[in-house]
Amino acid sequence: LLMRSPCERIAKRSVMTRNTNSQHDGGEPNINRRTMLQSGAAATAALIAGCGGSGGGGVEGEPVETQQIRVGELSNFVDLAQETANQWSELGVDFEIDSTTWNTFVSEAYTNTPEQVSHTPWGSSPDRVDPDFHLSSYTSDSAVNIAGYENEEYDDLFDQQRAAYDPEERAEIIGQMQEILREDLPELVYVWPKATLPINTGQFDIQPTEFIGARTTGTMTVLTAEPVGDTDTLVVGAQQEIAIPNPLAPSSNDLQYLLKLAYDTPSRVGLDGDPINWAVENYDQVDDTTIDMTLREGMTFHDGESVTAEDLEFTFNFLQEYSFPKYDPFLSDVEGAEMQTDMTVRVELAQPNVAFLNSAMTFMNILPMHIWQDVPDEVDQPVNWNADVDQLVGSGPLQITEITDTEIRYEAYDDHWETPAFDEFIFVNRASIEAIRADFEEQNIHMTTSSPPPSVTNELANQNDFISKSTAASVLQMKMSFNLGQAPFDDPAFREALMLATDPNRIIDVFYNGEADVGDGTLLHPQSSFSADLPPVERDLEAARQTLRDAGYEYDSDDQLHYPAE
Repeated sequence: LLMRSPCERIAKRSVMTRNTNSQHDGGEPNINRRTMLQSGAAATAALIAGCGGSGGGGVEGEPVETQQIRVGELSNFVDLAQETANQWSELGVDFEIDSTTWNTFVSEAYTNTPEQVSHTPWGSSPDRVDPDFHLSSYTSDSAVNIAGYENEEYDDLFDQQRAAYDPEERAEIIGQMQEILREDLPELVYVWPKATLPINTGQFDIQPTEFIGARTTGTMTVLTAEPVGDTDTLVVGAQQEIAIPNPLAPSSNDLQYLLKLAYDTPSRVGLDGDPINWAVENYDQVDDTTIDMTLREGMTFHDGESVTAEDLEFTFNFLQEYSFPKYDPFLSDVEGAEMQTDMTVRVELAQPNVAFLNSAMTFMNILPMHIWQDVPDEVDQPVNWNADVDQLVGSGPLQITEITDTEIRYEAYDDHWETPAFDEFIFVNRASIEAIRADFEEQNIHMTTSSPPPSVTNELANQNDFISKSTAASVLQMKMSFNLGQAPFDDPAFREALMLATDPNRIIDVFYNGEADVGDGTLLHPQSSFSADLPPVERDLEAARQTLRDAGYEYDSDDQLHYPAE
C-alpha cells in the first residue's frame, strides 16, 4: 500500500481537479478562470496543511490510519465517492475506495453497519416522499439503522411526530429531530441530485412525479402517459435484472414499483408528490388509532373476480401474520383489520401514526384472497413463494402477460376505472447506460428508470428533436454512513470535520452539471415542506482542521493527523 503524505495528496488533487475538468468538458486540459480558482484553492489547502513550510514537532497520539469507503458500482457512484475521498484526505487522513457490484453492495450495506464508511444512497420512491421513512432509519430499533445510531431524545421525538396529525405541529417536531441529526451526524447527506432524465416526447406525453422524476417508481408518471406519435406501446429500459415473481418480495425497488402497476394500492402518490385516494375511495379517521376504509365500487381483479372488503381485510391480516421485510416497517403498527360492510374495513393501529396514510397506504398491494389464502400451504414461508405469471393477479390498470429474463410485458386492463391511454407497456433490461442511450436514439424506448449522467441526458436532448430532458426534485441523495462504534467515526468532532471538508458544490458542478441541491447534512430534502432552516453543507477546510485540533487531534511534521493523546 502506497501511503502519501497530506502534502502529496493535495498536490495530487490539484492535478486530478484539472484532469476531471478536462474529462467532463470533453476536451484537452484548458487553463480557464475556473481551473485557476480550483488550483488556487489547492494552494490555499497546502498552506493550511503546512506544505512547503516548516513542519510541526512530535505528537503523542497514534496516527489516524487509512480509512475505506465501501461503494456499489452503479451510475457515477464510484467516481463521486472517490471525489469525496479526495476532499476528506486533505484533513491528513488517507481515504480509499472499496467498490463491489451493486447487487452485492445492496445485499450487505443497508442492513449492516459499515466497517468504516459506506456510500448508502436511498433511491427515490413514493413511500419516501413523506419524511417518516428517512427519519425512521435513525430510530434505535430500525432494521435499516445503518450507522447503529442511538439517541433516546430522537426516538421520543420520532414517536411524537407520528402522532402529530396537525402539519404545523409535525413540522416543528421534525425540525427538532433535524437539529439533533445535524449535531450528531450519524450520516452525512450532502447532495440531492435532481431527477434529470431523457424522455421520448415525440411519441409520448410523459409527466414527471415531483420528488421522483419521470421514472417508473412514480407509477402515476407511467399511468398518465399519453401517446402523441404512431405507437400505442410504452417501453421503458433500465439496468435492472428481472427476477420476480413474488410481488411481496421483489429483489429491488424498481421491481417493487413495476409490480404496483399491476396491483392497486389503497392510495398512490400523485404527480405533485402528494398522496391521492386510489382503490380506497374514502378514509374516515374514527380516532387517532382507528380508520375506516371504503373501497371503490365495481373493482375487479384481472381474472374477473370482484374486489371486496374481504380482500382488503385479508391483505392487512395476512401481512400482519407473515413476515415480508419490504412491508414489515410500514405495517408494524397494525393490530388488526375487520370488515364492517361489503366495501368497508376498519383498521386498528397500536398507536397514532400519521405516516400510515401518507406512506404505508401508497405501498401496500391489495391481494386477491382467492389466490393468496393457499400460498402458506405451498411453501415454508410465503415470502419464498414463486408465482407463475397467471398467479400474478392484481386489480391494477396494467395486467402482466409475460415475464422473461430480459423483459416484462403488460397490457392495459380495460375494466379499470383509470385505464391507461396506451395499449401495452414493456419493461426491458439493458446491460449498460450506453445500451440505453442507443435505444433512445433508435426510439426503441421512451423512458428509463436508470439515471444516466446529466451529460448523456443533455446530449440526447440536444441531438434528437424527439427527446426532451425532464427535470424534477428527487428524494435520491448522496449519503455517507459511518460506523459509530469505531474510531475515528465514534467521535462527533471527527464527523463534523468531515462535513466541513466536503465540497458539495464542486460535486454538483462536476458530476451533475449543476442539476442537484446542496444538502444540510440530514436526511430530509431541503425543499420538503417539513424541512427546518438549517445551513447547507459548505466546505471550510481550515475550520475542519481547527475542529480537529480543538478536539485534541494533532498534526505531525508530515501533516499526518494523530488521535488525541490518551
